[in-house]
Amino acid sequence: MSGGTENNRYIVQVFVGALSQHYEALSVEASKQTTSDEIVSCIVERLSLADSPGGSYELAEVIGDSVGQECKERRLGPTESPVALMLLWPKLLHSQQEYYRFYLREKLSDSLWTDSFTMDPQLIRDYFYRFLYQPKDREYPDLCQLPDLNEVVLLDNLRARFIAGHIYTYVGSILIAVNPFKFHPIYNPKYVKLYQNRRLGPELPPHIFAVADAAYHCMLKERRNQCIVISGESGSGKTESTNFLLHHLTALSQKGSHGSGVEQTILSAGPVLEAFGNAKTAHNNNSSRFGKFIQVNYKENGMVHGAVVQKYLLEKSRICSQGRNERNYHVFYYLLAGASDSEKNLLHLQKTEDYSYLSKSGCYILDNVDENYEFSRLKQSMEMVGFTPEKQRRLFAVLSAVLLLGNVEFQPRKLTYHHDEAVGVRNPEVVLLISELLRVKQETLLQALTAKRARASGETLVINYRLPEAIAARDAMAKCLYGALFDWIVLQVNHALLSKKDTLRDHQGNSIGVLDIFGFEDFGLCNSFEQFCINYANEHLQYYFNQHVFKYEQEEYRKEGIRWTDIEFMDNTACLQLIEGKPNGLLCMLDDQCNFPGATNETLLQKFNSVHKENNFYEIPQRREAAFIVRHYAGKVKYQVTEMREKNLDLMRQDIVGVLKNSSMAFVRELVGADPVAVFRWAIVRAFFRGYFAFHEAGRRHRQYRDGNKPSAIQSRYRNHTPNENLISFSPKHNSNISGSSRSSYGYQKQRNINSNESQVGLQ
Repeated sequence: MSGGTENNRYIVQVFVGALSQHYEALSVEASKQTTSDEIVSCIVERLSLADSPGGSYELAEVIGDSVGQECKERRLGPTESPVALMLLWPKLLHSQQEYYRFYLREKLSDSLWTDSFTMDPQLIRDYFYRFLYQPKDREYPDLCQLPDLNEVVLLDNLRARFIAGHIYTYVGSILIAVNPFKFHPIYNPKYVKLYQNRRLGPELPPHIFAVADAAYHCMLKERRNQCIVISGESGSGKTESTNFLLHHLTALSQKGSHGSGVEQTILSAGPVLEAFGNAKTAHNNNSSRFGKFIQVNYKENGMVHGAVVQKYLLEKSRICSQGRNERNYHVFYYLLAGASDSEKNLLHLQKTEDYSYLSKSGCYILDNVDENYEFSRLKQSMEMVGFTPEKQRRLFAVLSAVLLLGNVEFQPRKLTYHHDEAVGVRNPEVVLLISELLRVKQETLLQALTAKRARASGETLVINYRLPEAIAARDAMAKCLYGALFDWIVLQVNHALLSKKDTLRDHQGNSIGVLDIFGFEDFGLCNSFEQFCINYANEHLQYYFNQHVFKYEQEEYRKEGIRWTDIEFMDNTACLQLIEGKPNGLLCMLDDQCNFPGATNETLLQKFNSVHKENNFYEIPQRREAAFIVRHYAGKVKYQVTEMREKNLDLMRQDIVGVLKNSSMAFVRELVGADPVAVFRWAIVRAFFRGYFAFHEAGRRHRQYRDGNKPSAIQSRYRNHTPNENLISFSPKHNSNISGSSRSSYGYQKQRNINSNESQVGLQ
């Protein structure tokens, strides 16, 4: 197999199973443009099957194990590209028992939700006895059925089920999933059918498909939006559960058996978001360092209409520093390992250990991961989501600039008239490389890294940075660039997830949202502002559960006059009040200290201790240290106050913003725009006018040659002008007189003037 252009040929191997007595598999030569339907037609004709080619058969993508059991299976739509999917398969599998294959399958019936559907008895017996058989004297599929409900019995029941291979357990309408860290063969279309149109209950064993099915039918029946909340500690399998839910939610629509375009786009977007948003931590080699909310929109008839991804709380501090045995984001290592020699020269790439931002933790590689291959897989995924090669090149240039920023060093600089602790750049050649990558002036970038400007009494003052301030300015620029780049990537993914024929403004149906955020984290002595925010979000989730499972339910009992024993539960309202209450909550006090000129992290801790020392959910460590303890619902967590004020501010200094906005590369200017949605819209408007003027000029030339007139020299010169230059003199009827500079400022002014409601309509 060779990579490169669109016309390259690949060998696609399709296993035919029981459909042929002579062949186990057939190989077909295909390109990226070859559709699934074309490959099916070729194989059906070769096997001389009775039906017309492609009429009753389709391809399925199967992830299996060495025993031959199917672990995951997804049917391909007739226009999907098997070659493109094949290029996304991991080169190195998690275990030698896994495999990725294409199988020829008979088409499933499209009438999946008819009342006349009958369950295959053999399928049910197979499901129960092979995978989910439960001895009645040892375990219960629903914890509400336990004869004696206490913590010990509950945990023993979960343990017994897990040992027996049953990873799912109900608690009423809530599903508990225990991460097995291996595939279970209960996710292919057989089990999709098994849980179709079935209510949660004892009829079928607990399964995540049942939760998705319940949300889907509740949405159709009640015509109300639904949301599935996934909660758990770090490494508990939330992201994998999200993937199962999304596969099932898209399969439940009328075209679910073929795999919708939304599902395929999410499949392609997955490696992109993981590369830029996942990293190795001390507990997880592929930990998500951002939260996301995925909203799948449906039409009134239940068909998938589009999707939207919203991201939360990207861990930008990881760019500049990581804990021991941890790494920066995957994409940096993929880029350095997989870039070609020409790309390395063009992007000024170095070895991993030569970058300060990558070498602090001492961890460079991941076991059993071929990062060279992962880089090619990333580029393939970006291409499928809509990232052109030119966009990829600009994106990688920004990544290289972020890495080089960490290598900028400062040294004391003596001034003639002042005696302050001013600093200068020790290695200006690194700044030169950064300025080339970002297309900014080296002099202005040097000035922004070493000094700031302030206006007082109508005059502009230049205030030199001291060493800590210069380092903070450098790191702030790196974090802001990467954060803006991640926002831009999510924006591009959302554009790819929009329905091609309709916009979300025309959406008339309902939606199902899946919330996948950070799990509760406790890193011992390394908990900082990031863990504080993550655990605060999880505290709110716990409050949500308490309200709906305990409080609201018991209020219904009171209204209906039902006699019951009052259920006591741990109410975490006081803990939330400690964190978010006004005016003395921890977050409010943190904001106040950030705005107070003489405040430090030490004074912040003193303020915390003096105000909350009597609070039951706040503790002061027994030994004297720069830390405080919060009693969360999941246990006590000690937070270090070091750099807490700086991380909360997370400011992008205006001098640096000004430098980037003056970049000659439009991509960099868009990244630091005030409103990314407005920038995206302005890019669409700009593309429209460019296309308009291209057609306008082509029509004018056609009329000239048709009339036999040759263009003059002035007309030839006018024809060679860029569309943007044509824009200056266009539309005399409206007396338009927009100069180049005013047009540029108009783009950014437009961003600031667009209100938030319009932005929400565009991409939510």
